[in-house]
Amino acid sequence: MKHLAQMLTFARVVDAGSFAGAARELGVNTSVTSKHVSALEQHLGMRLLVRGSRRLQLTAAGRTYAEHCRRIAVEIAQARDTVTQMQSAPRGRLRVSGPPGMMAELVVPWLAEFRRRYPAVELDLSADERMIDLADEGYDLALRVTDQLPAQAVARKLADMRLAVCASPDYVERHGAPVEPMDLLAHDCLQFTPPGLMSGAVFEKDGVRVDVPVHGIIRFNHVEPLHLLARAGLGVALLPRHLLQRDLVEGRLVRLLPDWRPVVDAALYAVYLPNRYGLPKLRVFVDFLLEKFEPARRPR
Repeated sequence: MKHLAQMLTFARVVDAGSFAGAARELGVNTSVTSKHVSALEQHLGMRLLVRGSRRLQLTAAGRTYAEHCRRIAVEIAQARDTVTQMQSAPRGRLRVSGPPGMMAELVVPWLAEFRRRYPAVELDLSADERMIDLADEGYDLALRVTDQLPAQAVARKLADMRLAVCASPDYVERHGAPVEPMDLLAHDCLQFTPPGLMSGAVFEKDGVRVDVPVHGIIRFNHVEPLHLLARAGLGVALLPRHLLQRDLVEGRLVRLLPDWRPVVDAALYAVYLPNRYGLPKLRVFVDFLLEKFEPARRPR
């Protein structure tokens, strides 16, 4: 611990440009800052500062060591701020990115309730299919449908992807309805290009799994256009059920193969950087989503 205190003093001396300036900022005598740096040099066995000039000069080793000391000082300050913020009320701007359909159909209808609970939190929402970089682009949270969890971020599972096979009544009238999963081989299937959905479809019933190498003339890397194409009668689509509920009720789409459960490894996750969860605004939003998606995590 004493070496840590010496490292923090050294970083402050370098930033202040003098022992006296660092001493004023730390509220100690100049002799204390000088002794700390001297003790650190003795511990390391090398000179960090060149004394005797009107302004302190760093040695080559001192410049390198100072960068490490600065980073440690920043991490300690962030840790302190995070713990302090955990005790404060949620407030400030929260930047969230997610797939357009998911945001429109599920998240947006809940926002009025979230705002009533946390009126001091400002929401900055972005509907985007791409995999944003949380750190580089300044987002607090991303909603992602994926089967590959990020290595450098925290991923909280909100819901399994519950899918359904569907087509328009017009398409069914013209081409008939598949009775078994393998019947899809005779149909134009609207394919979602990321792996796991309709590049090959796996179905399960009574413990039996069937893998169908579906094919079609239209592929898309976004779910929403496939939804519109299915409604237009261009083929059979395997889509998230939350997108289909209104169309199924109002007759714009017909559910096919209702006794077979589509199997997919992908799930919906709330993804954020590890050092962000201490922020009250992020923590309450993640907890709110977990609460709302809780029914979707129950066993089927």
